[in-house]
Amino acid sequence: MELSESNKAALKQRGISESDLTHQLELIARGTNFIKLLRPCSVGDGIIRMSNTKLNDAIAAFDAESANYDLAKFVPASGAATRMFKRIYTWVNEPKKNEADINRFFRDIEKFPLFEEWVLCADRCDIETFESGLDSKIAWLKLLLEEEGLGYALKPKGLIPFHLYGETTRTPLVEHLVEATRYASQDNVCKLHFTISEQHLDGFEAELEIAKELGELKSYDFQVSFSFQEAKTDTVAANVSNEPFTLNGDLVMRPGGHGALIHNLNNLDSDLVFVKNIDNVCHQERIETTVRYKKALAGKLFELRADLHLLDKHLKKGLLDEREIQKLRDKWQIRIPKSYRVLQAFLKRPIRVCGMVLNEGEPGGGPFWVKDQILGESIQILEQSQIDLSDSSQSLTLKHASHFNPVDIVCCLKDLEGNKIDLLQYIDSEQFFIAQKTVEGQSIKALEWPGLWNGAMANWITLFVEVPVSTFNPVKEFKDLLRPAHSAKK
Repeated sequence: MELSESNKAALKQRGISESDLTHQLELIARGTNFIKLLRPCSVGDGIIRMSNTKLNDAIAAFDAESANYDLAKFVPASGAATRMFKRIYTWVNEPKKNEADINRFFRDIEKFPLFEEWVLCADRCDIETFESGLDSKIAWLKLLLEEEGLGYALKPKGLIPFHLYGETTRTPLVEHLVEATRYASQDNVCKLHFTISEQHLDGFEAELEIAKELGELKSYDFQVSFSFQEAKTDTVAANVSNEPFTLNGDLVMRPGGHGALIHNLNNLDSDLVFVKNIDNVCHQERIETTVRYKKALAGKLFELRADLHLLDKHLKKGLLDEREIQKLRDKWQIRIPKSYRVLQAFLKRPIRVCGMVLNEGEPGGGPFWVKDQILGESIQILEQSQIDLSDSSQSLTLKHASHFNPVDIVCCLKDLEGNKIDLLQYIDSEQFFIAQKTVEGQSIKALEWPGLWNGAMANWITLFVEVPVSTFNPVKEFKDLLRPAHSAKK
């Protein structure tokens, strides 16, 4: 396809060259490069389970070592909360068909943390009581969704009231600040970085200023920064013939998925970074288990890093001992190469420790052993879209997975000598995938870069550690706010 001058200018403004565009189209034509599963990771085979003693040891290791590291928290928080309200949109569009579900929902409506604000909004709009019939209930739901009312479906999740404290509410942004004071604070300084959509920046900054006035947070110096997904990571939409998809002659470009955020993470200067999604928070009264396991994951990273540092010292003295390597393999349940040359390169990799919870049917990725060209096999976090479900053996392997990835990750961004690592060098670029989407009713193919905790971290030194499911409290849809984790203890 011959590009118009305006399309060339639009690409240049994004920092995308014409050769980049050609490469993207080639990837789209190739299609998703499915990852070959060997077996699911399990406790004792890729996943470490900590006894109470080991848990306390790991926490002690964190408490002893964390002062030697610059700590930060990295929170992906981009996009509007539209999917959180998907079910409610369906109710509004087809009320008669969903009347039973709507009635059940309204029986619990007063339990939602934003109920009082909802009532005030309804009063301003002179809406009848929600008990008076289906039409009135639909009017209430529209107030929740639309800009003329609360407009929460148009806001990012980070700015929606999740939890109730007396007569006030807290958003996920505030809960992340509170949580950071418990494990990512040094001398009362807390560093947090949120990746957001640019149009929501004013809202996040305003909420941040309000949060800093909370009594328990006033004694902390919050160094909070925001960034946006870089335009150069956008990808072109393609039609069914793998040619650029255009509207009115203009190329349709799309964000390249959360894997593009590896660029944002790479720009941080901190040594140790806690990664956690914006919607995975709990009420402060239920935070203790989360804090303990966050510290324990970091403590495990320190322990692993100390072992690898000792191995590196021996290697530099020419003392390559395969028995030492095998001992570490058995201890950490990871593949450490025994070749001198390969081991040298391996020890330069960034390190991550990932919490894994028992699989209770939540959508998302899981831990698997896969083929690895360098290590023979390695442990990876994979999404279902990366697995060839038409292959019965692969589908069966997926079905037998015992654990789930809750995006509970602690990363060390410095090498064993304390030098900053270029994270972009450790992406498995082959772990891209192609998603089927629609634009104005037309089918398109969308290229998504290797996911942030999937292919973008595929070549990291990786450790999986089991954590309790109580540390995983996502809000994927509005009714999830009624789960116990999002309310005060009774």
